[in-house]
Amino acid sequence: MNMRATIFTYLITLLITIPFHFASAQQSSGKLDIEGQWLGVITQEDGGYATSYEFELFLSRTGNKLGGRSYSRVDDLYTILDLKGEIKSGMLIYLEETKIVDVHLHDGLHACYKSAQLRVSYENGKLKLEGFWRGNTESGACIPGKVILYKEKPRA
Repeated sequence: MNMRATIFTYLITLLITIPFHFASAQQSSGKLDIEGQWLGVITQEDGGYATSYEFELFLSRTGNKLGGRSYSRVDDLYTILDLKGEIKSGMLIYLEETKIVDVHLHDGLHACYKSAQLRVSYENGKLKLEGFWRGNTESGACIPGKVILYKEKPRA
């Protein structure tokens, strides 16, 4: 194998393995950096008010326990709920909304208390939370969907 091919093979191997080593190091040290602001979308299967909502989380962490707040928005409607959660194993977290903080919905609509199991991964150098959610309102089950969020970098 010539020198150019050897260097190319080495660089490709390095580019493939660095993200896995970084994730593994964070996971094994117990220092997974999930605290802070997450922005993205929450979707809802057919039959919901909308198919996609802006979704934002603010998470804090104590050991494997999580706390925080969720914000869901579509059009002029929004819900703000407190949440709790837990890092279940390595790169898997569980979140559950627990209390309504503020809400602005049309008559006949109710805030949905969501729970989600989300996998932490990396995409284009950013931390990503992705998974499925389900929930309930005061009048019954919500139409479930998917969550996709990206970690925002803190601003100075």
